[in-house]
Amino acid sequence: MKIMNKNRSIKKILKNKLKFSVSLLAVFFQSSLIFAQTAAPQDQGNTETYNTILLIFLIILINLVFIPLLYSEKEKTEEAEEKESSFQVLKQKFYGLKPMEEEKSLLIDEDYDGIQELDNNVPPWFNVLFLATIIFAIVYLLDYHVFKTGKLPLQEYNDEVYAAELQREELIRTGAFINENNVAFSNAPDVLTEGKQIYAVNCIPCHGGNGEGIVGPNLTDEYWIHGGGVKNIFKTVKYGVPVKGMISWQTQLNPKKMQAVVSYVMSLQGTNPPGGKAPEGNLYKEGQDSTVVKSDSLKTDNVKTDSSKSEQIKSDSLKKNNNKEVKTDKSDTTSMKK
Repeated sequence: MKIMNKNRSIKKILKNKLKFSVSLLAVFFQSSLIFAQTAAPQDQGNTETYNTILLIFLIILINLVFIPLLYSEKEKTEEAEEKESSFQVLKQKFYGLKPMEEEKSLLIDEDYDGIQELDNNVPPWFNVLFLATIIFAIVYLLDYHVFKTGKLPLQEYNDEVYAAELQREELIRTGAFINENNVAFSNAPDVLTEGKQIYAVNCIPCHGGNGEGIVGPNLTDEYWIHGGGVKNIFKTVKYGVPVKGMISWQTQLNPKKMQAVVSYVMSLQGTNPPGGKAPEGNLYKEGQDSTVVKSDSLKTDNVKTDSSKSEQIKSDSLKKNNNKEVKTDKSDTTSMKK
């Protein structure tokens, strides 16, 4: 009875799958005909490609539908058991285990309070790992110490330091490390030419074409508002003077270009162009920093305060003397009355 029911279910499945396959074939031919009618004559190659793809897709579907029916349930279970048994064999070989039936042959004769020990071998995975470490050590020795094809950590460090020094020299050459503390004047023709071009583009509206000064100060005399010299001028160009309308150029010019324009500005010293503005700021001498001017101003302020204090002391002393004289006069008049 069970066999008959099983056969009926198989026939029903086959019938349904056959209908499904026939409907797929009908859809395939119908879609290919529609595509062939709507396609242009020059698209015949695309039509053939489309039909080929559909046919391959249908063949795969039919195989997926009918191939599982070729295997009986018994064959499936036998195949699963074979896979499971082969997996168990590999597992036992990998871990070095033996079946439970053979454990009695592995028992050691000693008995410690009813506790017995099995005489198992070292697991194969441990032996493989141990041998792998030995092979790795041999390869490492040959690679790093015998043939020296690999680099030891010290050699890698020295190579990295050397590469960093080369990169640093390149950055210095390109001006990446130039700042207001280490900038130097350059009278090289290419530097001055570059500085002149930068000046012509960015500085003429405020300082004039020859540095004579328009809105900004005259750049050709020896007087500077924020300090002269290459370092002070570089600092002024870099950070700007926002209070007086001069923007910071460090966001638009790299340090190398700022050095070039500062060198060009310094080359204008003493040119005395026509129509130059009157001097502004303080007289700058080479070697003087802008902080000196500030300290001098502080000194003069201190001198002024000291002189005011001395004058106040003198006035206080005079007042005291006058008070004493008044008191003596009063004492003399009282004595005369008596």
